[in-house]
Amino acid sequence: MSITFKKKVSSTATTRLPSGTRLNSNGTLLLTSTGISSLDTFIGEGLPIGSLTVIYEDKYSNMSDSILRCYLSEGIYNTHDLCVAALRTDPTENLPTKEEYTPTDDSPSDKMKIAWRYENLSAINSSTTTNIHYDLQTTKSIPNGLVEQIKIHKLTWNEYKQSQPAISYRNYLLKSLQQLLTTNYSSQHADKRILRIAIQSLSLSLFDDDDDLHHADELFSFLYHLRILLRTSLATCVITLNEKSKLFETVADIVFECKLSNTIHSDYVGFCQLIKLPKLNTVQPFIPDTWDIGIKLIKHRKNIIFEKYSIPPDLSEDASRDEKNKNFSCSSSSKLDF
Repeated sequence: MSITFKKKVSSTATTRLPSGTRLNSNGTLLLTSTGISSLDTFIGEGLPIGSLTVIYEDKYSNMSDSILRCYLSEGIYNTHDLCVAALRTDPTENLPTKEEYTPTDDSPSDKMKIAWRYENLSAINSSTTTNIHYDLQTTKSIPNGLVEQIKIHKLTWNEYKQSQPAISYRNYLLKSLQQLLTTNYSSQHADKRILRIAIQSLSLSLFDDDDDLHHADELFSFLYHLRILLRTSLATCVITLNEKSKLFETVADIVFECKLSNTIHSDYVGFCQLIKLPKLNTVQPFIPDTWDIGIKLIKHRKNIIFEKYSIPPDLSEDASRDEKNKNFSCSSSSKLDF
């Protein structure tokens, strides 16, 4: 006899949720979308409010920037305030617009005889369950009416040099984010507005204190203190990093890496390697069906989707290619079909 416990969520609770958020299937986490629905399915239905996400950049592609732009556009369409820290071009310029497309069924008509297990893949493999996407090559701009409803805070390098150049860039970011989160986006604040923080291309070279600390230690300290601030606020943060380190992965809630595909004539422009998934408010964290994810650009390279490109082997004892060979034995009564 097994006893299971499930948290009962009130049906009226969803009416009090902030705009652009929802509860997960267990009712224990408040989630918001990354802007890419196919990516949400691999990380546990979306980004938990109060979480820190780290994306390792690929220097040969701009896939991490595309994810960051979709993340910011999703915030504008859901009336979430934005906070952007960038050293290169402003990520808020020429953001992709939300558009609709008609899902197509590209599945083969014939029954698979060799890769038969791929027939039972879930719908997220093709990512055609939704008809909403963000056009990465759009020539349109987001309506001004939507932009005027939110606040956009920018922490650029020029503003840092002009404000308080005596302190380090790490302390400048932490001080600015702490003032912003504790003042306007605290979880105890009466106005339940969500803040989306995007930090583009954070590098070790930006942490140039005069003390004897190693730059990696300073960056770890920055991520650690930032996560503490996020835990008590109605905000999410996505950071793209130039350097990889196991140390950074210990303080982040979600970590994945985007790599450019070097396979000739491949259907995928890149691959996504999941490194860490959130383990918040649960004793049994979300585990995807596979950790091997391919990245595609469809509809004339406008829409980015994430899908399975391999499935784990079936190691069960009753695994077989078809039903007629399922009861195969070496007895004399068995008919061998070659």
